[in-house]
Amino acid sequence: MATPGSDLSTRMSAEEQVIYNTVKETAGKLFKKYKVDISGAIKTTFPFLELLRDRGFITNEMYAASQVCCKTRRSIEEILYDLLSELEETFDLPLLDALFSKVIMEKYPDLKHIYRIFRNEIPNISCFLENGPEENQERSGIHLSIEQGDCNQIKADSHLLGGKEKGRRSLRPE
Repeated sequence: MATPGSDLSTRMSAEEQVIYNTVKETAGKLFKKYKVDISGAIKTTFPFLELLRDRGFITNEMYAASQVCCKTRRSIEEILYDLLSELEETFDLPLLDALFSKVIMEKYPDLKHIYRIFRNEIPNISCFLENGPEENQERSGIHLSIEQGDCNQIKADSHLLGGKEKGRRSLRPE
């Protein structure tokens, strides 16, 4: 199954591809490291499973199998861990975009701590996600323009630093 972000990589320049792959690799390692924490932060399957299915991360069959497991009294945490382990195999940044989307973050506030971990390890991760949690907050147009300029500068600086984002912090509010 193609991941929702797979066609994005075909539209990037070679320089952007290197940066994207570096961020993707780091984010993938963090995703693997924090799967238990993520599955523990999600207390109910709705709307998490539905969002994964609707955005094409899991098939209808995977969704149905997860629902059956819930009815057989397996813990939600175990079911989600198994599902996240499967998603790890085809990990791409759009998965984090879904995981840290507005609706999911509001429903499962314990994920905010995990997002902060990702943001600390990849300071400008929101530049690589379409709808990072900060994007969902009301902000003025000028602030957004400054942030977009910062993200563009980060991408340019990353190339000069060998594809790694060293020590740069986002202008986004905490």
